[in-house]
Amino acid sequence: MRPHNKHFIHFLKAKAFRLLGFVLFLATLIACQEERKFEGDLSFYLPPNAEMVVRTLDPKDIVSELESNSFLPGFNTSKSLPGLSRAFKKFDSIDPEGETWLAMTRVNDSLAGFSLITKVPDSTATDSLAASGVFKSLINNSGSIQVIPTEGDSIYAILKESVIIAATSRILLESSLEGPGIEGQDFEQLTSSLDGDQASVFVKSGMAKDLGVGENWTGISLDLKPDSFGFNSIAVDRDSTSIWRSGSFGNISRLAAATVVPSNTNILIERSYKHNDTLLENTEELSDLLLDNISGYGYFESNDGRALLLKVIDSLNFRELVAPFSNSMDRFKDVERFALTDSLSLNDELDNWARIGAVSEYFRLDEYFIFTSDPEVSEYIINNYRNNASLASTSDHKFIDERLSDAAHIRVSGDVDLVANYLKMDKSGLLGSELGTNKRQIHQLLVLQFSQENNQVFAQGQTVQTIINDEVDGIRELINMKLQQTPLGSPKWFSNHRTKGKDVVYQKADNSIGLFAYNGTSYWSRDLDEAILGEIQEVDILRNGKKQLAFATASRLYVIDRNGKDVAPFPIKFKDEVTQPLAIFDYDNNRKYRFVIVQDKDILMYDSKAKIVKGFTFTKAPNSLAMPPQHLRIGNKDYLTFPLSDGKLLIKSRVGKDRITVSEQFEFGSSPIFQEQGSFVFISGEDTKISIDSRGRVTKKDLGVEQGFSLVIEGNTKVSLDENLLRINGRLYELPYGVYSAPKIDQVGRTRYVSLADLQEKKVYVFNTNGDLLPNFPVYGSEFSTIADANRNRRPNLLTMSDEQTIIIYEF
Repeated sequence: MRPHNKHFIHFLKAKAFRLLGFVLFLATLIACQEERKFEGDLSFYLPPNAEMVVRTLDPKDIVSELESNSFLPGFNTSKSLPGLSRAFKKFDSIDPEGETWLAMTRVNDSLAGFSLITKVPDSTATDSLAASGVFKSLINNSGSIQVIPTEGDSIYAILKESVIIAATSRILLESSLEGPGIEGQDFEQLTSSLDGDQASVFVKSGMAKDLGVGENWTGISLDLKPDSFGFNSIAVDRDSTSIWRSGSFGNISRLAAATVVPSNTNILIERSYKHNDTLLENTEELSDLLLDNISGYGYFESNDGRALLLKVIDSLNFRELVAPFSNSMDRFKDVERFALTDSLSLNDELDNWARIGAVSEYFRLDEYFIFTSDPEVSEYIINNYRNNASLASTSDHKFIDERLSDAAHIRVSGDVDLVANYLKMDKSGLLGSELGTNKRQIHQLLVLQFSQENNQVFAQGQTVQTIINDEVDGIRELINMKLQQTPLGSPKWFSNHRTKGKDVVYQKADNSIGLFAYNGTSYWSRDLDEAILGEIQEVDILRNGKKQLAFATASRLYVIDRNGKDVAPFPIKFKDEVTQPLAIFDYDNNRKYRFVIVQDKDILMYDSKAKIVKGFTFTKAPNSLAMPPQHLRIGNKDYLTFPLSDGKLLIKSRVGKDRITVSEQFEFGSSPIFQEQGSFVFISGEDTKISIDSRGRVTKKDLGVEQGFSLVIEGNTKVSLDENLLRINGRLYELPYGVYSAPKIDQVGRTRYVSLADLQEKKVYVFNTNGDLLPNFPVYGSEFSTIADANRNRRPNLLTMSDEQTIIIYEF
């Protein structure tokens, strides 16, 4: 290390120690005056000697995310992230909900103990949870330690001030009871700095060395999705890991070398730089002079070559500086290349980063001057640049770049193994003992970046699962997964509030339902006694952005959370048979749901608390219902439609009073009722288009079709199918002759897509709302087709089936 760097670091450390001493003095003085008491912060009950702490608002979510993440399988040490899921499961009998802290404390060199602190969930007041032996014991014996038998070792727990404190040993539990938890400014500063909405991990000492950020407490906020792994980290002070060697960092700046290096780059390192006037005084060495006119430098390596990259401050000054040492060589694809008169050997600072040796030529791309030792390497770089085949242009890098901050001091991008090796990551640390091993086929790109402000080091990391399947004409097959059982009905997308994407839910032939990630990883499976009537629907019953599954069977109304657990006080059990699929009304789009159950003629309307809505008076129809009721909004009025088996159509208000009287009777088919230009529209069983205006006047139009006719309307998008004649907003598309499923309309963002399937040929067609068939469609699939953006990469995904037991997900 150069002397000026040592002085700078000693200065920082001296400042830090003086500040730390003052803070410790104040802390001691305050502690002498008043003993710290529990004031609602759960960290108060953390074991004082904990070495790893996890904070989460949803323990079940973090367990499922750790287990479904494609980057982490195989990491199973107690100190690694996936090991945390096993630690949480030790406390399954407590079934923690809401804010929860998990701590790992070293018992000896080979054994770790775990503690869990969580609030008593509000739902313990309900019969279903209070009946649990664990909760009954804790509630009835509040303030005394209870022993909870588990499949492994026993868990010791106590209820104290509405807080459950549990541990894998009595000694560990007793060490937490009086507080005040983990003391020290570092830990408190980190817990308050990181986003409390995301799961966070706090690690002490060398356990986070593989992130290159510090020897004291480090706080890491996790971003876990099935096909990607990301984190944001804050550490107090920095250690001597290789990432910080050769000081002299410049300002935090945008590091954009990925825009000029080839897409197949194995590793790219770039850092900001601030020159030191003392270092460059009276020097005539070119490598030292270069440092005087750059704001950053980097190094890239691929199987086809390597190069040094200098990000210049002023390209004209830089050209003049290098001119005495070089001659124009040629132009390649309109890029001028220069030969150095003597091979340039880099000074120590550059050579520590750019392991390239002597360079003999250079050229300019954008704001970077690129130095190489081989003309073929420069041609390779320029070719990729001209063909828009840079690292930054790849879908993986775009995905990652959107999730990292725009500027930093250091950015390292590349193959997982090479990045780990370059940074000399401690492979026994937080990411586990197999960091990078066998991950290259699914996670080929990892980006880490670092910044330092005052005595804090900020680190970010992100990776994404690379699509292995070949891309064919703009359509990719993400997964092709054989199910253990044939689904009952069609698999459905289900929103994942953590990833902001979609998972897949379906009912199996044995009536159980299962949820799995779009990459095929199973979350859970749950038994049901009966088949689901109609489709599974999605609600946000708690109005907090976390979605649930809602559906009815012949005897129950279910609301199930994304962990497969019932949302109390559901399910509701019925004595009489439910005869129609569940109808859900959200009148004002404010998630104040009305759940409508039909039992032949009887109509039961429940609110989100499973209570009968007393203001709804239409509780018994004059005849059995032929279809589920529907809610339509026309203008500023709500209309509830009730088609009856005798052909009558009742149109009611919110409270169940007649809103429109329809005197005629109809033969109801499978067509739902749509709203079109202020009228109620549906296709009768006689393939007649029925229109009913706001006064109850009926208009009939004979469609003149010999076989089935399909109509679907969504907003201003209208689609009809007559044999092989598809009309989308009035535009005709003539399909090949075949037997087709009814068209569907799906919306992804602001874009609507129309899809249907040729049932004989097993081909799925997808159109835009202009009536254009999307490029490279149709694809192989069945009528069970639906579209969403499952992995939030702005590319829609088509969920379909290739046979009775095989699910396919395409990306297009």
